[in-house]
Amino acid sequence: MTPGEKKRKTDFTDVVMYIAIATKHARLIVLLITLALTGGLIFYIFSRPVYFSKSVIRYTPIGTGTPQRESQLEGERSERFNDDRFLKQFDAEHILVRVDKRLGDEVGAARAGKSGRKQVRAIWTTDRNIELNVWCYIPSWVTRYPEIMLEEFQKEQDERARQMFVATSNKFAVTIADLTKRWEAQLAVENKVKEKFDPDRLKYDLAQLQLVPDQLAKYRERLKRWTEVRQRLLNPVYTTAERLDFISSINYSVEETVLLEVDKDFKDRVPQNMRPSNGTVIIRSPTRTDTDNVYELERNLREIERKIKELSVTFKPGHDRIKALIKQKEGIEKLLNEELSRNEGKFLIHGRHLANKVADLEAQEPVWREKQKAYDKYLLDMNLITGGSTRYDQMINEMQKRITEAELAIDNQRVALAFKEFDLPIRDEIPISPNRLKIVLMSLALGLGLALGIPFLLEFMDQTVTNMEKMEEMTNMRGLGLVPDFEDDIAEAYPLIFDGAGVDNPDFIENFRVIRTNLLSSAATSKFPQVIMVTSTSPKEGKTVVSSNLAMSFAHTGEKTLIIDANLRRGIQHHLFGSRSSPGLSNILVEKYDVLDACRPTTMENLHILPCGDQLEGDIEQLGSPRFASAIEKLRKVYERIIVDATPVLGLAETSVMQTAMDGVVLVIWTGQTPTRAVRTAIDILNDNHANFYGFVLNRLDLMATMNRFHYYYYTNHYYNRYQSLTRTQDDDRNQPR
Repeated sequence: MTPGEKKRKTDFTDVVMYIAIATKHARLIVLLITLALTGGLIFYIFSRPVYFSKSVIRYTPIGTGTPQRESQLEGERSERFNDDRFLKQFDAEHILVRVDKRLGDEVGAARAGKSGRKQVRAIWTTDRNIELNVWCYIPSWVTRYPEIMLEEFQKEQDERARQMFVATSNKFAVTIADLTKRWEAQLAVENKVKEKFDPDRLKYDLAQLQLVPDQLAKYRERLKRWTEVRQRLLNPVYTTAERLDFISSINYSVEETVLLEVDKDFKDRVPQNMRPSNGTVIIRSPTRTDTDNVYELERNLREIERKIKELSVTFKPGHDRIKALIKQKEGIEKLLNEELSRNEGKFLIHGRHLANKVADLEAQEPVWREKQKAYDKYLLDMNLITGGSTRYDQMINEMQKRITEAELAIDNQRVALAFKEFDLPIRDEIPISPNRLKIVLMSLALGLGLALGIPFLLEFMDQTVTNMEKMEEMTNMRGLGLVPDFEDDIAEAYPLIFDGAGVDNPDFIENFRVIRTNLLSSAATSKFPQVIMVTSTSPKEGKTVVSSNLAMSFAHTGEKTLIIDANLRRGIQHHLFGSRSSPGLSNILVEKYDVLDACRPTTMENLHILPCGDQLEGDIEQLGSPRFASAIEKLRKVYERIIVDATPVLGLAETSVMQTAMDGVVLVIWTGQTPTRAVRTAIDILNDNHANFYGFVLNRLDLMATMNRFHYYYYTNHYYNRYQSLTRTQDDDRNQPR
């Protein structure tokens, strides 16, 4: 698949791939299935037979008795009684142990040291009865187990109720007596405090005096306001109307009718018309003064005074008009003085009331504070007594309640149980387990699961390169071709398409024709492949075989081809072509030997070789020097195709430093051995050095494997020989005379 091509859809090829994987691991699959079936057989041989019965027990809730609590012996409270909790109690392990012991004594299973019970499970039916499922190893147990279990459960409930009552009574009797003594002592201390303070009387007195602070603050504020107005009234600059307005600003409201006792001095200060006859004043909620009328009289008075002043210029004081105006003025002044006198009396009386009220409240305030202090002291003493104390009465009541509940639980059960019937058939003769068919099917299913899972898991964990299409998708590079993994008696570990005697190897000729053709076709989208570097990820991947055979394939087409052994560390190209190693590339780079003189012909026409040369000091460093680049440029003018057998990429620097003198790179990958991660790393290293990739070659592909035989069968010599033989047979048939 070429780079950039869309990924193909799943087809029959993928199915064949899975079949090939299964064929590859056929022995492992058979082994896993056999092991699973063997395990099932062993289980069937050594497993004990199990018998089964299903019965129904009638469940009837009765009465409203006290629910039992699971943890009363430990002094804990549990949740309320419910059916699910009861069912857990019914098939509890200790009940089953009682039944096992009773049945074991009867049949002798307990004496034999074997347990006759496998499992017992109780569930609710749709009609709210109990369905009891019993699995036992002893046939007779499955029929006797339900009734005996019911008897043992009822016995255990009675025993537990009596035990609980005795334990609860014994436990709480001493505790209740001790708590009673403590409670009585606590009550005696509280009574002493109550006798000392008389809290009921304190509460009553505080209720009577609770308004004193608020009323005192209110009357003080009103007295302060009255005093301020009093100071203004004593100032002569204010007119009668203004004084009346000041008096009207006072809040004269009182909560109720008040009898105010006045002395002689106060009586003399009050206006004549406001003086009390007997020294007592009755204060009621007064009405507000009509200030608008007062201001009207004040305006009239000013108008008369203005007119008198104007007439005094023209007339004498004794003139009738002036006398009339003076008489009107005196009348208005009289009305104003009477109004002012009346309001001043009311103002003075109200002030005396405020002063008396403040004095009374101030006299009551110390009493209130004393009462409040005494009550606070009482509360403090009571808190000291009761704050850290325990509610012994509640504890005593709770314990007595627990004793009563335990006593009632003896004779008052919440439910009634009765054995109803067996759900036939009862499996007390033919065991339900082990089931041969079931064991075989389960063993077979397990074996198939392992047989399918483990091989594909091994394939998934295999991170080596095994397929050309997947490698193209992973690297986004073109696969140039593949080299089959066939043994060659002539070339041994390094098979060549032509040996030294010129005999061809048909197993490889067509493979390298494909590689050569794909390599030449890449020139349309890349550099022309004149100088081609052949390298690999790591050693022993077959780059020497691929480079030598590729060079021979180009020479076979008539192109003048040179193969350069650039592996100065351990080059072996001279051994493959029967030549000497020096002078070679190292001599050219270090000893300045002429490059054309170092190139020697091989036994194959059009193919020359430039061996690695002697191992000289500093020769590897010269691979990236201008001398190496100039040598390549000189060789370009002589040879049509130059194949460079380079060192591996990982761990060595030679391949990277030679990139500038190369036209492109062919990467050789050992199929089934080279990890894909190593291939990615090698490609990244070469890309960082601006390498031009022509593609990769899969080397040593096992065509005898089932999967590869299907995918790459046309690479085998058998395929072409069979095709050729069929073609010849058809031609002979046509040429026969009729």
